[in-house]
Amino acid sequence: MSVTAIVGAQWGDEGKGRVVDYLAQKAQVVIRYQGGDNAGHTVINDKGKFALHIIPSGIFNPETLCLVGAGTVVNFETMATELASIAKAGVDGKNLFIDRRAHLIMPFHCLLDGAEEASKKSGWAVGTTKRGVGPCYSDKASRVGIRASDILDPERLRTRLEMMLPQKNRQLAHYGLEEVRVEDLMALCAAWRERFGSQIIDTLPILRDAIKGGKEVLLEGQLGIMRDLDWGIYPYTTSSNPTAGGACSGAGISPRHIDEVVGVVKAYSTSVGGGPFPTELFDAQGEKLRAVGQEFGATTGRPRRCGWFDAVAASFSCWINGFTGIAITKIDILDTFETLKICTGYMIDGELVTDLPDTSGQEKAEPVYEEMAGWMTSTADARTWDDLPPKAQAYVTRLAQLTGAPIKFISVGPERDQIIIL
Repeated sequence: MSVTAIVGAQWGDEGKGRVVDYLAQKAQVVIRYQGGDNAGHTVINDKGKFALHIIPSGIFNPETLCLVGAGTVVNFETMATELASIAKAGVDGKNLFIDRRAHLIMPFHCLLDGAEEASKKSGWAVGTTKRGVGPCYSDKASRVGIRASDILDPERLRTRLEMMLPQKNRQLAHYGLEEVRVEDLMALCAAWRERFGSQIIDTLPILRDAIKGGKEVLLEGQLGIMRDLDWGIYPYTTSSNPTAGGACSGAGISPRHIDEVVGVVKAYSTSVGGGPFPTELFDAQGEKLRAVGQEFGATTGRPRRCGWFDAVAASFSCWINGFTGIAITKIDILDTFETLKICTGYMIDGELVTDLPDTSGQEKAEPVYEEMAGWMTSTADARTWDDLPPKAQAYVTRLAQLTGAPIKFISVGPERDQIIIL
């Protein structure tokens, strides 16, 4: 038995939900350790196709305990909608629990998120989904936030709301937005307490006992390291740490208990949101990647920016996270490309750079590519390494060499069984 962290190795949208859904078939515990409902994991299995934003991707296995960890920020309205969606497929969600320490996204967080984004100067927009995630994390850091446990104690909740709302209303008024009232929020939280109160627990003893008991545990992250608050393309980042290190603090686990760190990489690169994206394609190849790969955000439906695989970013991600292996997704999307490119370095101010620079450096970076021949045949039915065309084998082998970690999984389609295990 082992503890495995599933980490996004690029800009997010790599297919982490698909990998977690597969591994959760044998896992006893899956814990979502950071982020909010501002990015989704698309899961396709025998029950249908689902876009999950806050519920862990292990929810479809009734034998798997699904935990939303202390490092997350939770919008209970989104959670209720998602539970209703999966209920139509016969999934009751009774195996879902929220840590008492998780912070709650309140309605004013969403209002302020949109207003603050709209106020930024041209070219400096983060590309936020306006789901209130950033403002909620800001309140957490400022020590004024509302935690899940607060709604279980109405007296405590009222006191905390009365302390924070004067400042929030000043901020809302600054943007010409309507003020919020304590009584309205108390009523909303009462409804949340009625719906989710029994599922708000201390998850730490459960996780500790699972690890001590030798159970299979998955740690599920959101987004990717290039959107990490510290190591990503700041300020075009999320407000938490979607890294293996973030898994430790967000889930409540010592680094020494993590046995495997699987980095999920798409066979090419995509990004939703603002900031530098050195391999972005603005030509017919980029449009083809978007169309064939159905590259539209699971949360917003926005078209994803598409480009060739960036090995500079992937190698950086491998070092920061300590990948023991990588899962390569969407190989099948490249089946009809005659020539493939891999970015192995950048030209910045006339100098070749092979270490990932900070944001200002990436904004000036021109990708340096090596080319490989495409395989021009379908990989969708491949279930073993030998089933892959030799040129596809050469491509994924090269990705692993440049990233710096061995291949664990290769996804050749969206269905649960369209995966090669190495």
